[in-house]
Amino acid sequence: MPSYDFVCQDCDATYEVRLSMSAYSDGEGRECQACGSTRVERAFTAVNVITGSSSRGGSSGSHRAGCGSGGFT
Repeated sequence: MPSYDFVCQDCDATYEVRLSMSAYSDGEGRECQACGSTRVERAFTAVNVITGSSSRGGSSGSHRAGCGSGGFT
C-alpha cells in the first residue's frame, strides 16, 4: 500500500498516510492530523533509486541498471 505525504496549509504540519490508490483517489486521508484542517496539499519527497555499478564488468563502457545481471543481488 503506498504512503502519501501531506503538508497542512494552516499549521504547516507534515504527516504521512498509508492509503490504497482507490482510497487516495476518493479523497481519504486529507485532514491534518495536528489541527483537523482540510487545507492540505500533497508533499512530494525524493526517492532513492539503486542501480547497478558501472565499475563492474570490463572496459566496454556499457552500463546495466535495474534487476538484470548487473542489478540487485
